[in-house]
Amino acid sequence: MTDSDVVLVEGVRTPHGELLGSLADVSAVELGRTAVDGLLERVEIEGDRIDWVSLGNAIQAGTGQVPARQVVVESDLPDETPVTTINEASGSGVRAIALAADRIVAGRAEFAVAGGFESMTNAPWVLPEYRKGRRHGDVTLKDSMIFDSLWDVNLDIHMGEITERLIDRYGEGRADSSDGGDGDTDVRYDLSREAQDAYALESHRWAHEAIEAGEYDDEIVPVKTGSGTVDRDEGPRPESTMDDLAGLSPAFRRDGSITPANASKLADGAGAVLLADAEAAADADLEPTMRLVDYELVYREPDEFNEAVGDVVEELLATTGLDADELDACWINEAFAAQSVYVMQRLGIDRERMNPLGGAVAYGHPIGASGGMLAASLAHQMRREDGVERGLVGMSQGGGGAIMSLWERM
Repeated sequence: MTDSDVVLVEGVRTPHGELLGSLADVSAVELGRTAVDGLLERVEIEGDRIDWVSLGNAIQAGTGQVPARQVVVESDLPDETPVTTINEASGSGVRAIALAADRIVAGRAEFAVAGGFESMTNAPWVLPEYRKGRRHGDVTLKDSMIFDSLWDVNLDIHMGEITERLIDRYGEGRADSSDGGDGDTDVRYDLSREAQDAYALESHRWAHEAIEAGEYDDEIVPVKTGSGTVDRDEGPRPESTMDDLAGLSPAFRRDGSITPANASKLADGAGAVLLADAEAAADADLEPTMRLVDYELVYREPDEFNEAVGDVVEELLATTGLDADELDACWINEAFAAQSVYVMQRLGIDRERMNPLGGAVAYGHPIGASGGMLAASLAHQMRREDGVERGLVGMSQGGGGAIMSLWERM
């Protein structure tokens, strides 16, 4: 798809809501509808011009039949609009965008809405195997928020423990590294607790500064709740200090270094973008913001989903003939500060280009929604800042994978 004719016309997102926060009484589907309708209000195109919708949603237990279809029916789009629900864990939103782009490239659509939606707050507890009944003994509830999005079923461990293993392999002063695919079994990075906490603090500070400066005002669509209207991101805690973070206990391992403060927050939200064939957009007198150059999807062993992020960026750069220093903004989801620090050091990306307005460590990571939300944020950054010509949007995803898209200013 290198040098495709797929363009992004507009992107919007809801605010990020903290777990049990201001968006707690809003369902995942309602968040998705809010983003889609907010998108349609921004563009001068009739709903019946939308040929296809693809929306990511990762925590589907109790959400109801075909969640993305529910979004379309509840939205201002015609009921006849074709739609697909995408579930690839954290990568769901970017994968939805990529599939929409594929459809446009194949000539099967001129205009498509893509993105994702998630309410981690409203994910239910479930009773596996209870349909078969229990004659005696305890019954254990399983948290679908964790099991459906944060738990590697193949390894039967949390994604946080997998990231502790990344630190084991590559961290300075930790266990001997195994060959993780970087081509050098002796590679070491500074993945210390201090490096992770310092990254996290910057994410919180930059996020707070961006919110206060109104950097997100143009991309956010307000969400109506029973308690009022929410139009501002929750999450950032700029008052935190290194001493505050140092006092927190590890979350996944007694001797580990990942804490609730240097991992992404649990959150609610939605994001949607309008993609189009460049010629169709011009014929409709639309002014796109950026063009999709290409995307890549890679997988490794499930234990190496963090390393896959480095792989997918390297493959994308190799395919497009670019160097990492030619990327002006990298909106790469902050699953864990350790992962972000690893990716920056492995690829040589400056901190100022890595989530320049803060990331999921500060705002939260509403699993299936993040791809659409990040794509909207990059598009609006390109509108505001003349020096941003190329940017990445992507992330790791459960099962050992990563997906990444490369965009350039129109």
